[in-house]
Order: sequence, then C-alpha cells, then structure tokens
Amino acid sequence: MKKRKLKGLVVGYLLVLCTLLLLLTSLKSEAQVFKRYINLQDALKEPDRVQWLELTSDSLISIPDELFRLKNLQYLDLSNTYISNLPARISELKQLRYINLSGTRLQSLPKAFGSLDNLRTLQLSNLPSLNLEPTIEVLSELKSLKVLDLKDDQISALPPSIKGLAHLEVLDLSGNPIRTIPTELKLLNNLEVLYLNNDKNLNVEKSLDILTDVVNLKELHLENDGIKILPDKITRMRSLEYLYLNNNRLENLPTSLGKMRKLKYLDIHQNPIPNVFLEQYRDELAPSIKINLGN
Repeated sequence: MKKRKLKGLVVGYLLVLCTLLLLLTSLKSEAQVFKRYINLQDALKEPDRVQWLELTSDSLISIPDELFRLKNLQYLDLSNTYISNLPARISELKQLRYINLSGTRLQSLPKAFGSLDNLRTLQLSNLPSLNLEPTIEVLSELKSLKVLDLKDDQISALPPSIKGLAHLEVLDLSGNPIRTIPTELKLLNNLEVLYLNNDKNLNVEKSLDILTDVVNLKELHLENDGIKILPDKITRMRSLEYLYLNNNRLENLPTSLGKMRKLKYLDIHQNPIPNVFLEQYRDELAPSIKINLGN
C-alpha cells in the first residue's frame, strides 16, 4: 500500500512539473510574439503593431473610436468596465481572435459582432443582465468560435438556438442555476469540454439523457453540484476521458465506471464515500483510470 501511494505521489509531482514547464514555455513564447498594451494612448503610437490590448479600467464606459485604428488587434480585454453596449464598428476588427467582456454591463451584442470571422474565444461571464437568446443567435454566425464562457450569468435555461453553435469545442456554464439542458445540445458534435459545476439546481439524471448523445464530449465538470447519486447511465458516455465529481455528496459510485474504456481520470475527492469503498474503487478501476481521492 505504501509503495502504491509513493508511486502515486511521484507520478503526481511529475505531472505537475511537466504542466508548469509547458505553461512557462507557452507564456515565454507568447510574450515574445505579443507585446501587451494596457493603455490606448501608448497603443496608438504604433497602431499597426498592436495585437494585444487590455483596457480594464473601471472608468471606461464606452469604446473610444480611436481603438478601431488597431486593425491588427487579436486579443482585446474589456472586462470589468462600465461598457453597456458595443458599436457596430466592432466588425472592423477583423483579426480579433479573443475578446473578454466579462463583468461589464452588456445586455446584448450587435449583429455586426457576428462578422468577426476569426474570433475563437469569447468570455461573457458575470453578466446577469445578458439577454441570452438574441446573443446566441448572433454567436451562431461565428464559424470560428471554439470557446464560450457564460459562467455566473444567472442563466436558468438555455434556448434551443444553442444548436447554432455547431463549431463550439468548450462551453462553460458553471455557476448558473440551470436545471436541465436542452435536447439541442446533443447537436454540438464538436463539443469536447463542458462545465456544469457549481449548480445546485442541476438535475443530473435528466441532463445525462442529453449528454450521453453528445458524441465527442471528453471532459465533464460536475463539481459542487450537490450530487447524491451518480446515475449508472453516465457509462453510456463513450468518449468521456475526464470526469470531475469532487465536492459533492456521493456515498458510492456505479461499479460499471470501470467499463468506460476511454475514461482516464476521475476526481471524487471531498465526497462522503466511506473509506471501505475507496480502496475498492481504486483496485477495480486502476490502473486504467487515475483516481483523485484527495488522500
């Protein structure tokens, strides 16, 4: 038992070390490519060279017209400002790949936003007044959109128009009081990562009826959802590789989890599962599945 724990610790440390090295390498490479500007006036001194701009001052209430001179802008952060609307001119920033509008006062997006053909990542978290249905309709025009962050937006239901986000790969709905997800979600054939954590209202049983048909879903987050029983039907998620169930109220798990051929990682720490079962799960599921028991 001690050897197994020691081996697990060594593997864990190696994984952390490798992750840190990759992150540092990525940040170093990114820093060499993009110079970050945090002041528009500085950026306007060399507008053709600006690719990364952060204007997160809480005094900003609208986008200055001068910003649209930055024709090569790729990363734009306007989070935590007082901006309440985007002008149609936003479509002039054709090179935009990332935009963060979280924590602003936005309620909707202009139709022109849908012409940002290179946009891959959009953050719209912490927007309690966001009018979701027309927003989704605008986003459905973004054929390059891969990552969408809608966490903490007080969303209680997703509109059927969610099916229009056919190219989406990552969807973050954490922190919203969503009870069930719509059947249209199963039409997102490119969706690989889904966050449904921090949602005590979530009906896991009914939601899994939909999720089992999301054919390419590889990573599912259900942390801190107050889950007492994990339905056996979760084993029908044939593409699932990573499952996060930590900080719930689980007292046991379906033994059939071991039949999920692609499952690589299972996080069940901080659940009231009796110790007598923990070793059983470890023995039955390992070595094919790495289990985080929190001990």
